[in-house]
Amino acid sequence: MFNLEGTPYLLDNISLEQVRKRLDAIEERVSLLRRNGTLTEQTVRDYYGEKRFEQVAESNALEGSTLSVGETELAVLKGVTITGHDPAFQRDAIALDHALARITDLSRDRDNPTNIQQLHEVHSLLLGDRPGAGIFRRERVTIRGARHTPPKTWEQIMAMMTDWETWSLDNRNLSAPIRSTILQAWLTHIHPYIDGNGRISRAIGNLELIRAGYPPIIIKKKERERYIEALAESDEAGDIRSFMELVFDRIEGGLIGLEQSAKRRQGYDPVQQRIIVLQEKQLKIWETSVILLATIIEHRITQTLESVGGTCIVSIYQNTLDLDDYIEVCVGHSVPLSWAFIVRIEIPGLSRLEKLAWIGHRSSLIYQKLDREGGPSLYWSRKNPEGFPKWIADGQNSPYAMEITSHAGNGDEWFARLSNDSVEKVQTTKLAARIAEALVAQVV
Repeated sequence: MFNLEGTPYLLDNISLEQVRKRLDAIEERVSLLRRNGTLTEQTVRDYYGEKRFEQVAESNALEGSTLSVGETELAVLKGVTITGHDPAFQRDAIALDHALARITDLSRDRDNPTNIQQLHEVHSLLLGDRPGAGIFRRERVTIRGARHTPPKTWEQIMAMMTDWETWSLDNRNLSAPIRSTILQAWLTHIHPYIDGNGRISRAIGNLELIRAGYPPIIIKKKERERYIEALAESDEAGDIRSFMELVFDRIEGGLIGLEQSAKRRQGYDPVQQRIIVLQEKQLKIWETSVILLATIIEHRITQTLESVGGTCIVSIYQNTLDLDDYIEVCVGHSVPLSWAFIVRIEIPGLSRLEKLAWIGHRSSLIYQKLDREGGPSLYWSRKNPEGFPKWIADGQNSPYAMEITSHAGNGDEWFARLSNDSVEKVQTTKLAARIAEALVAQVV
């Protein structure tokens, strides 16, 4: 099932078993969706078309584009000049749309696995008439903000890309999520083109998925930090686990999106549309309240550590839940791990502390406490010493509370489930102070 021989990547036995379990769960879900008719070739293509401009906008946003999804659609379909943006972003949107259209054509050919010829063809569309389109570079490049240095000569690139192609052809029957992960991470590692390496890598990753009947995935701008960090780990030490986890998360997100899309296609319901508008407002209140909580936690800890030379950095992830994910957690379903914020505390002479706050559905206890109202909750995780998954639930070691949530539409009043399963009602500033105090206590 896992043949990483010939790639720059390794998985230890413990991680291999964890990856296998996660992949088995995904494949079982895909099998059930196909059996009940939700995941057909047509629904995948419909979903791909529905996500067309979001795919373009988000992939380009990872590279710095400022065009929204709506502006991207106008630029591609109408040729409208979008004022207030770099004209290059409009050109990039049109070019990537052409490249992704070719991806859908290539996905129909299931007898020819991804190879260098297909890669060059898609890259030529992606770069258009710019220099280097569909041609491996002869110049040296550096990756901004990365410690990894790609191969320097054309000969080195050709040798590595030949290995890339050989692995693709030899492992044509390998599971699509694994192929998607390896082929796109490996491409970014080699960085074979003078420009467009990230976009072509993500496009090839989706080619693998669509060709195997999976929905495409979208790695969004809000996940840029996680995406870059995961690729850096795979570049520097061949540690593919974090990137594999991100791809698996997005595949599960794609399956949720496809299910929601299939339901919407059953017919327009004006009452349902009004409910969606209300849900969007509630989601916005939730997101704002989480950001405020994280900001106050950082401020409190920073104040506490100033006198001892310690630092606290809180990385906040914007728009952590899509509306589809929000609806899923509100009805008590699991969604791919949605990162809310990461707290990193360092004090000279002491061990570094890292905690991840993530979003899931409410526990049964909180659900009952809030009069059977579904919704999102914040939970805590810590770094996994075994490596995969990257984060594991903190449980009883969670700072102050094991779970925190608020009533829908009320972002200033929180309910905190403590380690003894008692529930406290607490305001935002007091909650932040208690969490900050608990985090500092775990360091010292």
